[in-house]
Amino acid sequence: MARRSARRTPPRPTVALDFGGVLSAGRDPIDDICEIVGGDREAVARAYWDARPAYDRAAVTPAEYWGAVAAAGALGSADATVVEDLQDADDRYWLRLDPEARALIHDLARSGTRLVLLSNAPEPFGEAVRKADWFEAFTFAVFSGEERVAKPDAEIYEILLSALAHETGGVAQPRSVLFFDDREENVEAARRLGIDAHLWPGNDPARGEGVPNPGVALAREVIAGRGIELD
Repeated sequence: MARRSARRTPPRPTVALDFGGVLSAGRDPIDDICEIVGGDREAVARAYWDARPAYDRAAVTPAEYWGAVAAAGALGSADATVVEDLQDADDRYWLRLDPEARALIHDLARSGTRLVLLSNAPEPFGEAVRKADWFEAFTFAVFSGEERVAKPDAEIYEILLSALAHETGGVAQPRSVLFFDDREENVEAARRLGIDAHLWPGNDPARGEGVPNPGVALAREVIAGRGIELD
């Protein structure tokens, strides 16, 4: 008599979240940076954003990056104190969480869901994140500045999957990872590796009071579809 095969229970999903544009309330810290460096806002913004991908993957040092930003403003240069002040201002801006995104983190943590961060962000920001009170909800974080590689490079997703396999004592299971990111190229790169990735509509800091966060609404729908019950 043939033995009936046992029905295997699908692994409980891990939820992986991007940071900027997903968890952060804002998307443009230039006003905060200009309060320190002064000068022409457009020039400061260009220096900030043009070199940001290199800074996010540690191809330039904090002194080099913030020195270029200061040079684009009225300061002309940045000593160690100015570099620290600029990094602190940048960290404070990005660490302000969208209230609905923060509630999502809370609900996922209460449900016992494994949460991880996967973010293109410089090493100093990773250090600041790990000191935040809400980070205790996360199992770990992968930051491009620490790994010297950034999304959408496949290597950073493989680092994430390897870390998850180590945490679970098993093998990497891309389909058990729900990933949310606000950039299409990052979502597509994750999907090519078999990760269940979804495009998060970027958070809008000008969203009116009472207007739901569409990214959070999408995430809650997708997460519920994978059998995770949230409050």
